Amino acid sequence: MHSLDPGLLVRHLYGTVSDFALMTTNLDGTVTSWGAGATSIFGFSADEMIGSNIAAVFTPEDIAAEVPQREREVATRSGRAVDFRWHTRKSGSRFWADGILTPIRDYTDQVVGYLKILRDITDQKRADDEMRRLATMDTLTGLSNRATFERHREEMIALASRNRQTLQLLLIDLDRFKEVNDTLGHDAGDRVLHEAAARIDKTRRGSDVVARLGGDEFAMLQLSPGADTAGGVVAEKLLDVLSKPFLIAGREVHISASIGIAVYPSDAIDSDELSKKADLALYQAKAEGRNCFHYFTPALDCAAHQRNSDLAELRRITREKSFALVYQPIVDMRSGSTIAMEALLRLPNSPLAAYPVNEVIELAKEKGLIADIGKWVFSESCRQLHRWRSAGIGQINIAINTCAPELLRPDYLSAIATNLEQFSLAPADIALELTEHEAIEADRSRSGVLESLRSQGFSIVLDDFGTGYSSLSYLRSLPVTSLKLDQSFLHEIPHHPDANAVTRAVVALAHELRLNVTAEGVERIEQAKFLLDVDCTAFQGYLLAGPLEADAALEWLSQVRQPAALLDIAPRVDG
Repeated sequence: MHSLDPGLLVRHLYGTVSDFALMTTNLDGTVTSWGAGATSIFGFSADEMIGSNIAAVFTPEDIAAEVPQREREVATRSGRAVDFRWHTRKSGSRFWADGILTPIRDYTDQVVGYLKILRDITDQKRADDEMRRLATMDTLTGLSNRATFERHREEMIALASRNRQTLQLLLIDLDRFKEVNDTLGHDAGDRVLHEAAARIDKTRRGSDVVARLGGDEFAMLQLSPGADTAGGVVAEKLLDVLSKPFLIAGREVHISASIGIAVYPSDAIDSDELSKKADLALYQAKAEGRNCFHYFTPALDCAAHQRNSDLAELRRITREKSFALVYQPIVDMRSGSTIAMEALLRLPNSPLAAYPVNEVIELAKEKGLIADIGKWVFSESCRQLHRWRSAGIGQINIAINTCAPELLRPDYLSAIATNLEQFSLAPADIALELTEHEAIEADRSRSGVLESLRSQGFSIVLDDFGTGYSSLSYLRSLPVTSLKLDQSFLHEIPHHPDANAVTRAVVALAHELRLNVTAEGVERIEQAKFLLDVDCTAFQGYLLAGPLEADAALEWLSQVRQPAALLDIAPRVDG
């Protein structure tokens, strides 16, 4: 067997390998050999480099820092020196190189020179940098993502501590952004988020950090020399820029923002606690009506404890089904007959009864309890309608409020069918009331669910009409049978011409679309007379009766009312 000549192997590698630069130098860095790969990568020929110093391929910055000399010292001392840095080509361009420098020793083990092997990793470095960039940024907006924000938060708290500065954390939440997604689609929503992010980013100073935490929530970190109020100045600017219209596909979209502010070290001394305090402040800003900012105060801690207590109570009464229903009459404006009773949730014998029911319902939606509550409400409403029928009450329907989380339950359709069968009722006996927002969300998330209910014979009522994002545009597309005018329509009628004109137009449009119209919140006789004049179908409100307990509702239903007496109603009945 023939042995391989090491010298022949080295000459072969020097002459043929082009992906790696192979070169040797003497002790002071003078090049003594220069391979074909080195020529390919650096652009210098062997004739140009042999006899020249290896420093020629280093950057001016590294030459000034004596990096070539230090590499040789490390290689001599440790046996090798790893090289991962910029290098310079003959053309003057730079590239990232990954290399290793090892000492060459003679037969007495003395270092007589160095071998350097190097490769161009510029493409790999760029790819790695891009991956790192993507890992730290939000791809939709280009801002920092949550993970990067949390790292910056830790670093800036440490910096503020060292320099005796304050750190303002602003949590920014776009108000009712979900309505934009539901009404205009997710593409439009993404464009709003992108533009909102750009506006937020423009308000920051050079040292501030802006991030998108997810969904429609953003954050800003701002170091200040000492004043705790600097965040409020920025918050005012943010509220201003975010309240300006967004032009999306030729259409103006209006949103606002709520902002919560917490300050290190006055509010919290660690990063997680600082975020919790800012979140409490954000919650308070939303509770105060949105489109505002709020600083954290110690009182908000007490409010948070109260919310936790309220949630525990809501979970308890949901588990134990400790609810009750009251019923408010809906009366036909022409005949004076009661055509339906609206079932309304109440929380007897619970501390939560002190809150408006709508607030409790919103908490139930937020915490995922509303579907269980709605299931009970539907069943109990059917049970009560069956009792009235058994007591001899004739054709009377029941109106039941529902929402998207209920409609999206997999067993929703089968559950309501079971209730109807149990209480000998038909779909035509039930009116399902839901807001425009809930109807759109349900129809998009579970296509056809409302159409299915409508085809079975259920009435679908668009509740609180006039408070949604674009109600008129959805009247034709949603399978509704009637709409219920929000009481905000009625505040100024019949004494304000503009309010009268809007109400008259909405009722006329509804009739053109073959929809019935119910006005809710009617409290004055002149309102009722105006609604009768514009051909409103039905109405409800304290002019007639407030919500009634079941026995009082039965008494109400047992009374016979003549059409002529409708607008000469005796004192109202309260439950």
